Parts: sequence; structure tokens; C-alpha cells
Amino acid sequence: MVRKMVNKVTIVGLIFAIFTIGWILGTGQWAYGNVVGPLFNNSKLPKLNITYIEAYNTPKGVCLIMNITDIDGPDAYPASAPLMEIYNSTWHMFLNSSEISNDTVKIIQAPWNANKKDSVNWYSGFIVVLGSEGQFHLIIKGLHLSPGKYYVKLFTPAISGSRQATATFVIS
Repeated sequence: MVRKMVNKVTIVGLIFAIFTIGWILGTGQWAYGNVVGPLFNNSKLPKLNITYIEAYNTPKGVCLIMNITDIDGPDAYPASAPLMEIYNSTWHMFLNSSEISNDTVKIIQAPWNANKKDSVNWYSGFIVVLGSEGQFHLIIKGLHLSPGKYYVKLFTPAISGSRQATATFVIS
């Protein structure tokens, strides 16, 4: 009788161990590709996203309103975008980090931004904490845009191509 009990416990233990190992390898493959294929880790590089954008001409210049969030990346330090490009098919301009800092007139924090706040500074440009969202109001002095469709691209250090934050707006 004792011998049958040991065998049942051993079999249940082996089945549980195999299931656990399969679960660990399966979730690791799904999340990071660590069993088959190249290993990747989304938490290494930030990914800024522009969730809302609006622009209009004012007597002082163009008012640009953008909601920016960091949807991917490390939690240890915030993502930054020290360069912004505004362009259409015939015209473009770049704003560097000091111009972004000088032109930002207001930042509205999302209600879930508890202790860490999004901000701007002359060195890093836009500073966005992982999981937060900030609405940045810029007035680009002396610039008046003609009617049409425009694009905005935020450049994040160490990020290339399709991971750059882009958005479109229309001036009517």
C-alpha cells in the first residue's frame, strides 16, 4: 500500500514539474523569444507615443498641443526626446531640446501620474516617465503655418526608424 502511494506522489510531482517547466519556457518564448529565435527585451529601450495632437495659429505663433506617453522601456529612468521635427511635403523645421524647453508653456499631468511628473528641460527636451502621459503645450514663436497636413516626429536617443513617435495634424 505504501509503495503505491509513493508512486502516485512521484507521478503527480513529475507531471507538475513538467507542466511548470513548459509554462516557464512557453511564457519566456512568448514574451522574450528566449527559447527559439533572437532574444529581445522590450524593457531595454523606451517607446514614446503621441496619443493626441492639435495645432493652430495664434498671433504669437503656432500653438502645438501633444499628449505624449512612454508605452515601453525601462522603469529606472524616464524616456526623453531631445529633437522634434515638424514637416510637410514642402517644408520642415527641427526644434532641439533647448527650443522645446523654451517653447513649452504648460504641461498637464494625467491623473494617474502619482509621484513622477513629466517635464521638459534644456538638455533632454521632453521627459516622459514609463506609463505616464503628459499634455505638452508649446507656442512656437514667430511661426505661422499655412493650411494643410503636417507631421510631427519625436527623436529618442538610441531608437531608430519605426519606433520613433510620429503623428499628423491639420491646419485649416
